[in-house]
Amino acid sequence: WGIFLPMGIGMSLPWLLAAAWPGLAQRLPRPGRWMNVVRVVLGMMMLGSSLWLLSLLTVHIGSLPVITLGVFLILTLLLVTAWRYRWQTALRAGVLAVVVAGAVAFVSGSGGEGSRRDRIHWQPLSEQAIARALAENKRVFVDVTADWCVTCKANKYNVLLRDDVQDALSAPDVVALRGDWSRPSDTISQFLT
Repeated sequence: WGIFLPMGIGMSLPWLLAAAWPGLAQRLPRPGRWMNVVRVVLGMMMLGSSLWLLSLLTVHIGSLPVITLGVFLILTLLLVTAWRYRWQTALRAGVLAVVVAGAVAFVSGSGGEGSRRDRIHWQPLSEQAIARALAENKRVFVDVTADWCVTCKANKYNVLLRDDVQDALSAPDVVALRGDWSRPSDTISQFLT
């Protein structure tokens, strides 16, 4: 509820404001060519999100099937565009799709991790490793992450890769354990419950 309630309020707020103050509706921009630009911009954002989500499949099915699926989707987009509009428009859409795919690949491949290396000696997460570290009076830090988890990535780049955190978690009396939940794992699922 903590996520969906604010989303629902945010999506309904323009309608509620227009209902409460009808004069606001008269100040809204009139339909026109600008709506096509907004539609294309929002479509490109959705396409970028789709390509990012598609790239997350590489962990599960490998790179070749994902690339094949991506090429198939882009070709389908081009054929639908050519059939519905004109070949010249399809060519422009194809160039735009290739540029967007290249930009997404470049951005996803050039994340901030290059300048901030992970110096922590991570060990695989297990109940035995936790028990062993606690028996040796060591502090235990557990990081459960996944390739598809946006919050995990934000925590990694904004917290775990900071120099002071790296120094603290690399101390001799700290055991850093990482569980990768990119693929379903009974061990990690059991740990989380």
